[in-house]
Amino acid sequence: MNVRQIEAFRLVMLTGTVTAAAERLRISQPAVSRLISLLEAKAGLKLFVRSKQRLHPTPEAMLFHREVERSFVGLEKLERAALNIRSVTSGSLRIASIPVVGIAFLPRVIARFRRDHPDVSISLQTRSSVTVIDWVMSSNYDLGFASSTPDQANLQSLAYAAIPGVCILPARHRLVRRKIIEAKDLEGEEFISLDPTDGNRVNVDRIFAGADVRRRLTLEAPYAAVIAAMVGQGIGVSVINPMAALDWPAERLVTRPFVPTVSFGFSLLYRKDIPMSLAARSFLAAMRNEMAELFGAETFLASI
Repeated sequence: MNVRQIEAFRLVMLTGTVTAAAERLRISQPAVSRLISLLEAKAGLKLFVRSKQRLHPTPEAMLFHREVERSFVGLEKLERAALNIRSVTSGSLRIASIPVVGIAFLPRVIARFRRDHPDVSISLQTRSSVTVIDWVMSSNYDLGFASSTPDQANLQSLAYAAIPGVCILPARHRLVRRKIIEAKDLEGEEFISLDPTDGNRVNVDRIFAGADVRRRLTLEAPYAAVIAAMVGQGIGVSVINPMAALDWPAERLVTRPFVPTVSFGFSLLYRKDIPMSLAARSFLAAMRNEMAELFGAETFLASI
């Protein structure tokens, strides 16, 4: 027996007539009758009694129809599951990120994504770049955002975005009246730096060295979010990725464009050997839109 024969039988049982079944299947009435006859021969069952050009189901047909409906319920579930996957209305997404991207910015992306995909479950973890790379490599996470672009087998690593850094100041700092902060303006200021091993720290230090500007460098922190918190407490200034300052109120912390420009970049990581899900692609689209609104479309270095 084949699927077409089962469909013909089911529709005759549901509609009560060969005519209606033929209309639903978009074939002729004789074709439906032929499918029913073939099914009876294959199953070895008498399914219908023919009387006055009508088919009357036998008790065996009623029992067989019950089993057919159970099978069709399973097929309908599969169809719904496929539809949900296509439209990203179900499933899960696991994301690992460095804190500067994950703490303030990715929650905004998740809120945007969930407006269209409210039933997709999302796990977001923030860790160091080394841990993010390990987690994506081990296939525990679908997407990773790190500060470096490692060259490892089976790991796709793309320089994903580069955002101009901003100078962050305590709300009552003497420089808040200025629309733009130049390197020379921070001469003698208590400057809160990233960890010495951080590539962004190296770039920032190079700019100040090139401008022959001396800062007070008695404070360091491993993450830009921590630096923003310290500036918010009024204990120094810094130049950081603006993502780290997104959630700070203006009465605590002020951001200003910084010149010369220093870019803060990050990379997108995912497995080469595992096809990216529709949910992950939709999330990256939401991320691109959110970043373009906040920082400009030109901040993107790559697209997926």
